[in-house]
Amino acid sequence: MIHVSPSITGSLFGALEYLTSFPYGCVEQTMSSFLPDIIVQKTVRDLGVKSSINEAELQEKIHSGLDRLYHFQHEDGGWGWWETDDTHPFMTAYVVAGLVEARDAGVQVNQDAIDKGSAWLQSTAAPDGKLDRDLRAYIAWSLSQAGKPDAALVDKLFGERSRLSPYGLALLGLTLETAKDKRAAEIATSLQQSAKQDEQQAWWPATRDAMLDFSEDVTPEATAYVVKFLSHEKADDPVLPKAALWLMNHRSEGYWWSSTKQTAMVIYGLTDYLKATHELNPNLNVTVYLNDRPVLTKKFDAASGAVDAEITLNETPSVSASITPAVSSNMLLPGTNQIRITASGEGRTYYSTRAEYYSTEPKLEKTGTVSLNILRDYFRLSPSKQGDRIVYDLNPVNGPVSAGDTIAVRLTVTGTEWKYMLVEDPIPAGTEFIEKDQLYELRNKPPWWEYWFTRREMHDSRMAIFQTYFPSGQKEYFYLLKVVNPGAFTVNPARVQPMYQPEFLSTSESRHFEVSK
Repeated sequence: MIHVSPSITGSLFGALEYLTSFPYGCVEQTMSSFLPDIIVQKTVRDLGVKSSINEAELQEKIHSGLDRLYHFQHEDGGWGWWETDDTHPFMTAYVVAGLVEARDAGVQVNQDAIDKGSAWLQSTAAPDGKLDRDLRAYIAWSLSQAGKPDAALVDKLFGERSRLSPYGLALLGLTLETAKDKRAAEIATSLQQSAKQDEQQAWWPATRDAMLDFSEDVTPEATAYVVKFLSHEKADDPVLPKAALWLMNHRSEGYWWSSTKQTAMVIYGLTDYLKATHELNPNLNVTVYLNDRPVLTKKFDAASGAVDAEITLNETPSVSASITPAVSSNMLLPGTNQIRITASGEGRTYYSTRAEYYSTEPKLEKTGTVSLNILRDYFRLSPSKQGDRIVYDLNPVNGPVSAGDTIAVRLTVTGTEWKYMLVEDPIPAGTEFIEKDQLYELRNKPPWWEYWFTRREMHDSRMAIFQTYFPSGQKEYFYLLKVVNPGAFTVNPARVQPMYQPEFLSTSESRHFEVSK
C-alpha cells in the first residue's frame, strides 16, 4: 500500500484512524481516541481545508469518551490508568489539559471535572519534588492550560532547566508562553541550538518516558512538542520542516507512532506546525511508478484539500476512487519490485509504503524471554456433590473435551518489573465466557485461583487482562469458558506486552482444541 500527501495533515488522518479504532479504553486511550480528532478538525477548519473526518461519528466519539472519563474520575479528583487503580500525576494532567483543549475547541465539557483534577494536581502532584522534572513540567503546562498556573513550580523548573530533557524544556517553554513570560524566548533559543540534524531531518532525543516512569525512546514525543513550541516562537526557522520530516519518517507501518499515547502527542505537536506553515496551499502533480509504469497520478491543490491519495497493490486490485489508472496484479513481479515517486510544482510530498503478507510459519509462537514470558494451560472443571453444594475439581485437559464442559484457562506470566501490562488470550472457537466465575466453588482451590489484575475484559474472540504494575517474579491469571460447539480448532498463542513498550512482546504456543459431540 502506498500513500502520498501534500501535507502532514493528510498523513495524520491515518494516525487518527489508528487511535479511534484501538480496541481498548483506559484513561489515556480514551482521551487519545477523540481529542486528536477535535484538534485536527479545528485546525483544518480554521485554515479552510477539506477534511475527511466524519462529523457525526466524531460527535458520538466525543460524547462517549467524555462520559467514560467522567466515570473514571476518582473521588480525590484525579485519574489513574483505569478507574480502579491509584490516581496518577500524568494521567490526571493529561485529562485536565485535554478537557481544556476540547472546551476551547467548542466542545461542551464539565468544568467541575477540570476543577477537581486541577485541585488534585495543585495539592498533590505539583509540590512533589520526587516526581521527574519532565513530568512536573507537564503538570505545570496542564495547570497553565486550565487557568491555574503555579508560579513557584515554574520558577523552580526554570532554575533547573539545564536538567530538563528537550521534552521538558518544550513543556516549560509552552507554560512560560501561556503566561506571556519573556523567559520563553530563552528556552526557544536553547532548543533551537540543541537540535540533532542531518541534511534532511532534525530531532530532539529523549530516552526516558518521564510521564509513565520507565526507560523508552520518546524522541517522537519530545520532537513534536519542541516543534509545537518553536512553531509559536520561531515559525520561520528552517529546522521546523526538517523536524516534521523526521517525524513522518519515524512512523510505525507508515501510519502511526509506537503507541496510542505517542501518536496522540505527535499529533498535538504537528497541528501547531501546520498553522505556522504554508503546506496547506500546494500546487503539485504527483506520479507513482511501479517498475517504471505509472500506477497513480494525482494533482494536489486547494480544491483537493488535505486528503491524501492511496493505492493498494495486491492480487485483487484496490485503488481509491480519486486515482487512476487501476493496477493489474500482473504488474507485480516475483521477487523485487521498484517503486518510484515523482512530484512537480510547488509544495512538499510526503509518502509512506506498507507491505502485508501472511505466513503459516509459527514465527510468533513461544517467543518468551527471561524478562517476559507467558504460558497457557487448560483445566476441566469436574462437578461433584459435597453435602448440599456442588463443588468442582480441576483436571488438566490433555485430550478432547465435550460440549457442555466448563474449562478454566490459566495464564502464567513471569518476568522482571513492567508497567501498563496487557495480556491477550484468544479463546477457542465454539466456547463462550462465563462471566460469574466467582460462583464456582473448588474443592481444593489452588493458589493461582485469585483475582489479581487491574481490569479484565471479555471480548468476542479474546480475553484481555490489564495490570498497571507487574512486579518482578511470577503471577497467574484465570478465567472460565463454557464449551458449546463440537469441532477441532486451532487456538492462536496468548500474548503479553507492556502496552507502551510494544517491542517487548512475548507469546505462548498455539494449541489444538478438540470438542467431541
